[in-house]
Amino acid sequence: MKMAKYVKLGELSKLIVVPPKTGHFSQVVTDTEYEKGLAINFGINEQVCGSKRIAMGRTVIPPHTANERHVHLNAEAAMYIVKGTMVLLLGPEAEIIKCPPGTFVFAPEGVVHGVANASRTEEVVLVFAYGGVPSKESAKIVFIDDSENTYPPAGWDEE
Repeated sequence: MKMAKYVKLGELSKLIVVPPKTGHFSQVVTDTEYEKGLAINFGINEQVCGSKRIAMGRTVIPPHTANERHVHLNAEAAMYIVKGTMVLLLGPEAEIIKCPPGTFVFAPEGVVHGVANASRTEEVVLVFAYGGVPSKESAKIVFIDDSENTYPPAGWDEE
């Protein structure tokens, strides 16, 4: 096993920390338009801290809400469920997969997916990251036209 390389602190580029402020990051704005119905906070990205290869944030899915299905054409997406049970709607058929707290989810670029919260009382909180890109714009997200489909699919909101 190869050991990590040690360097002097002075050799490192500037470390940027986004400081917390009363439970929310002081430089982070909640985005409710990006994925309709969800509250998304990008805490690490090009705009907030100068990231070049990762975008990371937190999403709150309100009770009984589903976002629009989409694909990330230029990024892998990873999620970690912190609170509540997220419903992952995966693939062209929107397969229903329940993801309780503690679940890791990986969506390779180009994989159709959506997220939902079946609970009628509790919110879902998850942490997400887009790999290889510094922003949501760079991830090249394309939403699926579900105007002729039943989406979310029947049974998505069964607790």
